[in-house]
Amino acid sequence: MHESQLSDIQWKVEDFENRQRRNNLRLMGIQEGVEGQDSRAFIIRLLKAALPEQTGWDWEKEIQRAHQFPLRLRSQQLTGASGTAQQQPRAFIVYFGNYLLHQIVFEKARPDARISGEGCTFFSRPDFCHATVERQWRLRQLISPFQEKGAEAYLLSPARLKTIYKGMIRVFASEIKVKEYLQSLT
Repeated sequence: MHESQLSDIQWKVEDFENRQRRNNLRLMGIQEGVEGQDSRAFIIRLLKAALPEQTGWDWEKEIQRAHQFPLRLRSQQLTGASGTAQQQPRAFIVYFGNYLLHQIVFEKARPDARISGEGCTFFSRPDFCHATVERQWRLRQLISPFQEKGAEAYLLSPARLKTIYKGMIRVFASEIKVKEYLQSLT
């Protein structure tokens, strides 16, 4: 099998996995242990308290599953004031039966507009597969070098980097191609 065929297959598998997760959200920043024995019931209470204007939803029906993510990804690691690595609380993965409610929660609880309920302040992110999250992390590391060269760089969803340099717009999905382009800039 050729390398390009293998790469195409990997992209298709990753795309399929991300599509399977499209009704999921990751709720981030919720303290460890506050959920008690029933994560789903806690998430329902949390979202009802955080979004009191969202009446008319059958929350018991719409929140079909909720559990805490078992692993911490590199993107969840923080560096404390002392320079030591610290861990963010693990994310909750919530499966919404209704995509409209999923989008409402996603929009209200963006990372730059955190919301509160049940004594917790939290935000949401899409639940992309591990490979996509890792690629996002690697691409995010390349934004600063572009800015240092006078270019604009933005992370696009799910994991692409958009650059604007001297009026030319380019979009990359591969960090290898991004690095090659970065080296070519004067």
